[in-house]
Amino acid sequence: MTASPWGFPPTTSSAASSPTAPSRPLARLRAVLFDVDRTLLDFDKAERAALRQALHSLGLPCPRATLAAYQRINHELWAAFRRGEVSQPALAKQRFRRLLREIGGDPEQAKHLGATYLERLSARGDRLPGCRPVLRALGARYRLGVVTNGIDHVQRSRLAASGLSPLFETVVTSQGCGYAKPDPRILHVALDTLRVSPRDAVYVGDDPAVDGAAARAAGVPFVWMDRGDPVRGVRPRRRVRSLIELPDLL
Repeated sequence: MTASPWGFPPTTSSAASSPTAPSRPLARLRAVLFDVDRTLLDFDKAERAALRQALHSLGLPCPRATLAAYQRINHELWAAFRRGEVSQPALAKQRFRRLLREIGGDPEQAKHLGATYLERLSARGDRLPGCRPVLRALGARYRLGVVTNGIDHVQRSRLAASGLSPLFETVVTSQGCGYAKPDPRILHVALDTLRVSPRDAVYVGDDPAVDGAAARAAGVPFVWMDRGDPVRGVRPRRRVRSLIELPDLL
């Protein structure tokens, strides 16, 4: 959610890597809800490209150390946001101000850098392998929706750029509804729109600590999109390593 253009970065705590236990089939399933970043779209690729282009617009390079610094700052601020210590507008401003200070740039250019970054990110529709055919196949059987943390127009623009927007009946963003994962109310908004009960839906996401926590609190079965990152606590029982595995699991 990793982080959305804002998507929460992957957790860094470790856990045992034992195989996922088999799960009871979701016989009542009527709807499949998806996270966006690192679940449907390649956020890592989009983030690198957008940050590089934004920094170059200021005449600044973007080596790996700068990308790592940005990701660390972003991670820290999103953790503060989840604790209620910083607002989303403040997060957007502070992350680029802090980055410019750290790399020796002018913090007064943070507003320009942030705006350029979001503009370039909004144009990135980098799909993960198998995304479109899997969604088309699932769409013939279930109602599909998106639930994502992030800026509303950025996430919608990225879905449009990916060509996936027409496949979803609803797109719910944290900015658009006022709730951010792991708050379960963001999932309730999507379920209410689709008129589907929690037990008749499933939520697919890459971060058990954020996506999984929101699903569990909402009473929605969770499917972990395992990208190979260390996770905190117990690994989810339902797991796929790529979208291509999802139809068989469901």
